[in-house]
Amino acid sequence: MQGVRRVVVTTLVENSVDMLLADGPNVTRAGLAHHFDPKKQNPIAENGLALHVLLEWDRYRYRILFDTGMSGLALLHNAAALDIDLQQVDHLVISHGHPDHYGGLLALLEHRSAPLPISMHDEAFTPRYLRLASGQLAPYYNHGLTRREIEARGGCVVGHDDALEVGPGALATGRIPRLVGFEAPPQDISTPNALIQVSGGRMCPDAVPDDQALVIQVGDGIVVLTGCSHAGVINTVRRAMDLTGRQRVLGVFGGFHLGFPGTPESKTDATIEELRQIDVGMLCPMHCTGMVAAMRIRAAFPDRFLLNCTGASVVIEA
Repeated sequence: MQGVRRVVVTTLVENSVDMLLADGPNVTRAGLAHHFDPKKQNPIAENGLALHVLLEWDRYRYRILFDTGMSGLALLHNAAALDIDLQQVDHLVISHGHPDHYGGLLALLEHRSAPLPISMHDEAFTPRYLRLASGQLAPYYNHGLTRREIEARGGCVVGHDDALEVGPGALATGRIPRLVGFEAPPQDISTPNALIQVSGGRMCPDAVPDDQALVIQVGDGIVVLTGCSHAGVINTVRRAMDLTGRQRVLGVFGGFHLGFPGTPESKTDATIEELRQIDVGMLCPMHCTGMVAAMRIRAAFPDRFLLNCTGASVVIEA
């Protein structure tokens, strides 16, 4: 596939808003001037993720939405506040079937007047439970994600297991092989903090087999967008490199899943070492990465780390 000339990644939904963060090289933010301008709306934060991706080449433009945040409230409000027209989105990629990534989907479809193709894995619809060490239980928390509800609102589910072309120079990875030892999936549901899947009438560990990423080919490099990296951020980046044949990783944006309760610090250490070996150009750990892990990544890569929040736009050119 031919790469695009320019990509603009705008964070529509993320866990935080920070009006004090300044613009930087190729980075613009909804900062103080936006915050104090009575003619503008201010973006809001929630525990979720949604990234708007604008692809540009020659005189052409193509728009992909990667995930939809936890709610339609935040997604639609922030799109309006940031002058992003969701009617113009050409393709939607859902990283996996957890509510903080698909929660705004039905509201998005109701907002639009045209059908929307949606890349996702069939296992995103499998019933899921969450059990925490505190004793709290979230039963069947993805009950709102059904084909019927999606298709009734004009969504066109493109279920796939392998990689899928979702735009010019853009691939949804499909299922990500779990090859890195320290990113191995859970083996049982007896741990104090457990994600659980109900499959074939049995409770089993939820390894999130539907987890996928979005890969954009920019010139001779790639940009990788992750939802939560349940498959492992290193597994994800290496999958992107294998699919595209490109070894130059310009940036990685999204959740690295290092902040989940019970995640050992050694996993963050190993992740940092692998990222150093891959030589990623820009690191933007967000959402489920966790503040402690994100700051350790910042310390390891002070010149490559980008602190992101809702309302930021990053330009990457070939």
